[in-house]
Amino acid sequence: MTTAATLQVGARRPAGQGAVVRLIVVLLLVACTVGWRRGQYFAGSLDPVVVAKGGLSGLALALAFFAAQSGTRRRLGTGSVWVIGAILGSSVFGALVHGTLMASGLVAVRVAVLAAAVFFLLRASGVHEAFSSLALACGGVGLVAALTGLPSAASGRLAGGIPPLSPNELALLAGIVVVFVAWRTVMGELTWRLGASGVIALGIVWATGSRTALLMLLAALAVMALHLRRARVGLVVGALVLTGVGAIAALTTGVLSGFLERDGAGVSTLESRFVAWDAATTWADSLWQLVFGGGLSVKIIQVQGQWWNEQPLDSSWVSLLVQTGVLGLVVSAGWVIWVLRGVLRAPLAHRALFLGLWVFLVGRSFVESGLFDATPAFLGFFALSLLAEGGTRARLREEARPAPARTVPRRPVDGPTPLPAPVVPQTALVVRDQS
Repeated sequence: MTTAATLQVGARRPAGQGAVVRLIVVLLLVACTVGWRRGQYFAGSLDPVVVAKGGLSGLALALAFFAAQSGTRRRLGTGSVWVIGAILGSSVFGALVHGTLMASGLVAVRVAVLAAAVFFLLRASGVHEAFSSLALACGGVGLVAALTGLPSAASGRLAGGIPPLSPNELALLAGIVVVFVAWRTVMGELTWRLGASGVIALGIVWATGSRTALLMLLAALAVMALHLRRARVGLVVGALVLTGVGAIAALTTGVLSGFLERDGAGVSTLESRFVAWDAATTWADSLWQLVFGGGLSVKIIQVQGQWWNEQPLDSSWVSLLVQTGVLGLVVSAGWVIWVLRGVLRAPLAHRALFLGLWVFLVGRSFVESGLFDATPAFLGFFALSLLAEGGTRARLREEARPAPARTVPRRPVDGPTPLPAPVVPQTALVVRDQS
């Protein structure tokens, strides 16, 4: 081995060190995108919470860049980077006229930093490595928040304690864990630890009372089950038993109706969303605002004809219309469809995970905000978009392709060495001329 080759091999990080760095990066990304204060929105002031979140995201970007440079560089498409750049640019143009340039510009920079960190992380990680770290980070943060927020379950919905996550945020983190466990189950790699993690995460989703998260999670599990080829007997029996017990409990105890109605508050929350969405259609007061929106910092809209004066948008798509205008809304809609196209063309080994994650994240985005903002949902969706691109699918096919079988040389049979065959000399035939 030459000196240059020796130095190159010596510069590579050990596999264990790379896994630790990857987990730290994902944990920092999840920690800086969840809510640290309940019911408060960023208005442009640089308070300690905003500075701390910015520092964590910057540290995550630095570590991800280091991991991408010092490890094995994997091929990754760049189409998603241009799309998110167009969405952020539209929001900045809208904020310039709306008067929220400072606040919206900071949010746009933060989203760009998160996107860059995810990009460099996937340059140094495979699909299983990246999403196992994401599921572990989401599960760890969600479990701590759920355990410290157990007293809130007495009010009917489990919320986070430390950090103070809303029930919908807590359901998002737990739902990502369930999707990952379902993917490993489809691939025939379910263990008792994964199974226990999935059951606990599913219980957290139920305890939060998040109807949208549970409905989209069930839809994601259904489309993932279609990729199941050979189901184990224990898995089939367990699924049938759980389904039967759940159906009997729902019909006899009224738990399902109580979960859907939330003691009569379920319908009122949906009606309040309609009020905000109707106000968003007439929010723009100029053509510029209609095209480019008012910036990513606009998360509350003024409403009329109600006993309250303002209302959160509570929808990623309605938020896009207000924050990025028609331009950002059209680009984002095309982006989501483009990602679905790439998901359906992904290798079979990853298609179940990609499709389940797409259904869960995109489905809940219609009535919950955050898919195109600095949230854990954006981390998962942007990673999914990068991996579903045409520039990345060729690499995924190579990674999913089974390794060629190794040819082992046959050992000689013990025994006496056979003698070489005798060499018979060839006699030249001489033909004499008889004439």
